[in-house]
Amino acid sequence: MAVLLVCAFEEKILSQEIGSYKTVQSGDYSVLSTWNTFTGGSWIPAISKPNSSTDIYIDQTHTLRLVGNEQVKNVFINAETGANQKLNLNGYQLEVYGSLNAFSGAAPGTPSGTWNSQNWIGNSINSKIIFRGSSRTIIPKNSWSGFSTNSRYAVEFDPGPGVLLQIEEPFKALKFTIKSGTVVQTLDTSVIPNTCSTFSFNNETSYGASNFGDFVIESGGTLLSKCNSGILFRSGTNSASLFDLQEGGQLILEGISPQIEATNLLLNGKLIYRNTVSAQNFLSKSYLTSSTPTSIHDLELQGTQNLSFPTYLNISGDLTKTGSGNFLLASTRLEFSGAENQDVTGFGLAVGNLTCNKSDGNIKFEQDVSVLNELELISGVLDLRGNDLSINTSLTSQLSYSGGSWKNVGLFTYFGSPLLLNASNATFPFEDVYQGGIRKVQLLGLSAGGNLQISFTEYKGAEYNSSFSDNDGTPILYRLFSYFQFSGLNLSTNLLELRISADKLIVDQVDDLRIVGTGYAAPGSHLPGLDPIELWARRNLTFNDLAGINFTVGSYRTLSVLPITWLETRAIYLGPHAKIYWKATGIMPKSSFEIYRFESLKEEKFLVGVLNNEEIENELGLFEFEDRNIPPLAEEIFYQIKYNDSDGSEKWSKVFRMEGNRNQELDYFIFPNPHLGTQEIQLHIPGYFHPQKILILDFQGRVIESFTYEKLEFSRKLSSLKPGIYLIQILESTNRKTLKFIKF
Repeated sequence: MAVLLVCAFEEKILSQEIGSYKTVQSGDYSVLSTWNTFTGGSWIPAISKPNSSTDIYIDQTHTLRLVGNEQVKNVFINAETGANQKLNLNGYQLEVYGSLNAFSGAAPGTPSGTWNSQNWIGNSINSKIIFRGSSRTIIPKNSWSGFSTNSRYAVEFDPGPGVLLQIEEPFKALKFTIKSGTVVQTLDTSVIPNTCSTFSFNNETSYGASNFGDFVIESGGTLLSKCNSGILFRSGTNSASLFDLQEGGQLILEGISPQIEATNLLLNGKLIYRNTVSAQNFLSKSYLTSSTPTSIHDLELQGTQNLSFPTYLNISGDLTKTGSGNFLLASTRLEFSGAENQDVTGFGLAVGNLTCNKSDGNIKFEQDVSVLNELELISGVLDLRGNDLSINTSLTSQLSYSGGSWKNVGLFTYFGSPLLLNASNATFPFEDVYQGGIRKVQLLGLSAGGNLQISFTEYKGAEYNSSFSDNDGTPILYRLFSYFQFSGLNLSTNLLELRISADKLIVDQVDDLRIVGTGYAAPGSHLPGLDPIELWARRNLTFNDLAGINFTVGSYRTLSVLPITWLETRAIYLGPHAKIYWKATGIMPKSSFEIYRFESLKEEKFLVGVLNNEEIENELGLFEFEDRNIPPLAEEIFYQIKYNDSDGSEKWSKVFRMEGNRNQELDYFIFPNPHLGTQEIQLHIPGYFHPQKILILDFQGRVIESFTYEKLEFSRKLSSLKPGIYLIQILESTNRKTLKFIKF
């Protein structure tokens, strides 16, 4: 493919083609008397107007005007000094399926730059040249330039997916928009210094005397720039007004030190660095009125060379390495923000400073994370996916905690931990994946330093009626199976206050909480529980007491157990009967569910069934019940479920309405939908249907997954999707069904 494209880009215009058009006077595009056509030996009056397969030549002293949208192949414009206005687009669109060319002399003339300083193409931002068609050079070398300072028209690149449009000379307009395909901005390396095929904007003071011009890359569009300086500006002294890389758009940078001169930089698409010769610097600027990029969405390193980062960068999307080059982040503070889930893939993150400041969502790391200096946690979740987390490897900084959490940490190492440990520098927020909540650990006191290591070993559930007592003789009736281990601190007999949070556990009284071992009393002495919000279990001990002990949350009451959480409830008609589904977490052994039905929100509930959890216990927490006695004349039916815990406590679900039509079996559906979290996803299938294959499509209809239907595989595939809206196609030998699925 690359060889074919190079050949296309080297094509030269030597003379007019048979069937080409040239102007014989100023006039309208659609008026035949404006044109002559070339027969191969002579020019004759035209019998039809030009179209997408024919070239046009606009000769000197002539002005061609559009009175409607038109199509053309190659455009050749006389650009000699004094040529005046040549092409008046008149607020319409000229679709170009070939290239733009300037020439001097009588048509066809010889290729030349555009030296005309008049409004030679215009006449407004609504006047558009739109490039469509196949891969090719659209601005050939030595046949155009950026000296047409007064060009009053907008340019759109919209050739379709996978098409490459190459620019070999500077290009000036009022606005540039890449709607689809890839625009290649070349660098002429045959001259020294190398020259860029720049994008720039009209210089007329009627558009302001300083910064002006928008360059937009829409979803599905790509700009591939091989340049360093001169990628985009208004003039040699003024910046563009806006560079807008929209969500779904791409900017590929192959230059060593790429620069964009724009007052406003919006980088909400994907930024790709790709160089196989020299190390690259991050995107920057040189004009005083231009903005330095500090915030991006997705970033990918595809090249074989290293990429240097600025001192600060905010990223709201994914950070990916697919090439052999490395991210050089030792002097960078990297801040993750935004509300969507983010992935760091293809490399182990080694960064100078790391900030997590997310309003929602997780940051998932494919490999280990090492922070040279400060780890700042403000909000959001770091998901280490079983990898290790190390901070302050330079021994010069510390942890700064004010909110957020981390989870699935293999081993946490705090190099050069501070001597004075407090709530800011020694709060370690481990998310409890099995029990829910954040199992914060706090170490408070004056230590002897060292490299603190913490491991959190997680198991589902808890032990009831534990057969040991605390050091003060208090019997321990409950403890979590999960536990913490500490190591690496220097020996010290200094006093330490250890805290572990019981967040999301049901606690009757905060003083019920205790820090215990896994089947034995923890060293030190119990301190009263603290804070009804944080639910701190506390203990006094020494730093020497930490090593070799498993620490966890315990209680001398059995009320401190996991709460039930209702994730989803639904009732549907299945012919004359009703099927009730529900999803819940925190289900305890020997508990039960009671299912109640009522026909009006004002009427009394009727118990229609009981499910004992011990009889139907499942790790997925998905339950169902069939009500075979629904009233035949009821117009509306409601259900509510009561959960009865083994300790006598209870919790009700919300009231939910019956769905569907009792005279018709409900079609299949995905449950739960929308999907939030990690709960199992099920496909309800009518009895007459036997799915064989599942297709997952994005909302543009592109297939992103294809697999043979199997219940657990169906749940796994849909659960792993990124947030968005999808189409799920269910295929049988003679049937096809499409469902919409929303992933949060």
